[in-house]
Amino acid sequence: MKIPKYAVLLLDRNVKFPVEKIHFETKQVTLREKPKVYNTVSVKNVSFDFSDLTNVEIENFKRALNT
Repeated sequence: MKIPKYAVLLLDRNVKFPVEKIHFETKQVTLREKPKVYNTVSVKNVSFDFSDLTNVEIENFKRALNT
């Protein structure tokens, strides 16, 4: 399954960060804020960048995430 490469962290400055890992079981996402600096937050606190995904891939991703 194809996943988004970037997400915007809504809790801070609304900056777009690379997605390192999506934890589907716990509905959390790990973002790389700087080299060697990672932040794991709830998927409710991010907005995914779907610009490189098709509509079908977006639907499959959302279904897997259960949102």
